[in-house]
Amino acid sequence: MRLFFLLIFFATSIVPTESSALLLEEALQAALKNHQQIEFSRAGEEQANAAVFSARAGFMPQVDLNYSYVNRDQDPLQLGNESTTFTITGSLSLFNGLRTQHSYRAAKHRARAAKYQLKGTIADIILATKQSYIEVLRTNRSVETAQEGVELLNQQQHDAELQFEYGLIARNDLLRVEVELSSARQQLLTAEGQLQITRRQLERITGLQLCDESLIEEGLQEFKAENNSDITGYRQTLLEKRSELNYLREQLLASKRDRSASKGSYLPSIDLSLAHEEYGDSLTPGDLPDTADNDDKLMLNARWNLFDGYATRSAVAAADARTRAVAAELHDTEAELLLQLETVLNNAHIAQGRLKEAKIGVTQAVENYRVTENRYQQQQATTVDLLDAQFLLTRSRNLEINARYDLFLSSAFLDRTLERDPI
Repeated sequence: MRLFFLLIFFATSIVPTESSALLLEEALQAALKNHQQIEFSRAGEEQANAAVFSARAGFMPQVDLNYSYVNRDQDPLQLGNESTTFTITGSLSLFNGLRTQHSYRAAKHRARAAKYQLKGTIADIILATKQSYIEVLRTNRSVETAQEGVELLNQQQHDAELQFEYGLIARNDLLRVEVELSSARQQLLTAEGQLQITRRQLERITGLQLCDESLIEEGLQEFKAENNSDITGYRQTLLEKRSELNYLREQLLASKRDRSASKGSYLPSIDLSLAHEEYGDSLTPGDLPDTADNDDKLMLNARWNLFDGYATRSAVAAADARTRAVAAELHDTEAELLLQLETVLNNAHIAQGRLKEAKIGVTQAVENYRVTENRYQQQQATTVDLLDAQFLLTRSRNLEINARYDLFLSSAFLDRTLERDPI
């Protein structure tokens, strides 16, 4: 009995297990975790947030500590050969032409822009992952169709050889079948090579080693027809949610703040400072109890630059140019994205019509091949007729495959255009 159970255990252990399928959701999660472009954008967001804290420092008081020691060879002023000065100073900017306020707000706008840039990068990675995933499915189906074509032609070649041996067909008919078989094998090799390329592309995006994992269509969504009111809503959603537009809007606001900060140099600046100084005649300041060696200062400094070599005017002009450039880029991007939306919707409707017709074509091609094959077996159809029927069957299947996965791609493109992916 023990030997029986051991035999069962070894028998089940050597049975090959079915490869686990890679779901689209798993591929998306892996891409968002492993893609370096996301890490690059996330680092940019952290840098922009750090710049906000740096700009905020302008509102805070500044505290400086200074210590100096002097050793003289000669003492003409009878101050002693050695002297030390210890100073602690606290200063606060009361007014600087609002440059600090505008710089801080510009930094906040750029931090929000970096956030939108990261969001857009994530959306691009999601779309690229969906594209690669769909292309693997497409090429896999193309390989299956090519394999089916080769199998049909192999069978047809076998039948043609028998008929040629019995003198039922001419040699050129047999050669035609062999030529078509060679062409089908080349198409199969091309499809298999394309499948390997698309799998490597998916590995590149997700950071996963696919090995022999299969992909399934679970999680893919087909495009659904929308009415005109929905299309109008799509346009509004795009203008409100698209990260590229929000990024440029924040950059435009930041540029305007930069301009205001540059213009602040035309105004005077006022600083308040409080200093405490201690003097001594050794390395240690304030070693004497005499209060004359200590000094406290309260200073109010006002400064107004009358001429700076046109530096301020140049800075304002540069900020103006930057503002105009960003505004033009924003306007152009809006028009481009609206055109992108129309293109996606148009391609989706075309793919819907193609898929509907392709399904009918496949049904008719299958029936046509069945009828032609029966007539060929009964010697009522020629080799050319059967080859034509096989060609129509393969072509109709490929058209159905392309239309089907183009429809999946249309849904993925629409999700990206409207930026409505939940991940």
